[in-house]
Amino acid sequence: MHILITGATGFIGNQVLLHALVNNRVTKVTVVGRHPPSLDEEHMAKTALEKLTVITRDDLSVWDFEGDTELVSALADCKACIWCVGGEADNFATPEEYERVSYTFTLNAALFLTKLAHSQISQAHTETDRAAQPFRFCYCSAKGANRQGTAGSGFISVNPETRNMKGRVEAALLSAASQSNGNLAVYIFRPGTVVSVATVAMCSFVTNMDRVAKVLVDAAVGIRVEWHRQGTVPKDTWESEEIVSWSLGLGI
Repeated sequence: MHILITGATGFIGNQVLLHALVNNRVTKVTVVGRHPPSLDEEHMAKTALEKLTVITRDDLSVWDFEGDTELVSALADCKACIWCVGGEADNFATPEEYERVSYTFTLNAALFLTKLAHSQISQAHTETDRAAQPFRFCYCSAKGANRQGTAGSGFISVNPETRNMKGRVEAALLSAASQSNGNLAVYIFRPGTVVSVATVAMCSFVTNMDRVAKVLVDAAVGIRVEWHRQGTVPKDTWESEEIVSWSLGLGI
């Protein structure tokens, strides 16, 4: 299976890339970003590195399905995206830049991938298999994301700008999926503060990055999410404690 990863130079995204490269279900990985990701190639299997294609773009707000023939061709058989671009509001110089990176980049990419999925269906000999498995967009959000934009007005006032932005992106992605005629499925993951050190197994406020990466790659290849999508009550959002349970092989 071919998956797209963005944010692969970042803390979570780089770990996602490493997991994808060694996952037997993943046959090809395309990274799109402004800079190539850093990899310890000397200690990686040749077969893992052969999966990887890196495409650099100066401006990730531009996802031109009609004009960027190189990218469209490179992703022709891609079935899922793991989106790790974003971060916290405090990491950006201005609110406008934070919105551009967190919201504009993400939504423009989702619309591009919706068109890509539609073209895959149109070009297929039969639509049965592809229609049953829409393009999966796995969005790495944050614990406490607020889709109503009211973070900071209640008892918990930590990082309201970040939580409101993440929630706004979530809502826009889910809206795009609902209007995609079944071409796009959005799955949202809300880890707590992500750290590289070992954490208490079931802690929901601090999450080990290895666990987050494993779950995101699992979702991209269809583990658990397809079952939930076709269930009586479709599920599209996983909270931090659910991510931890999933990574440990617990629950559903």
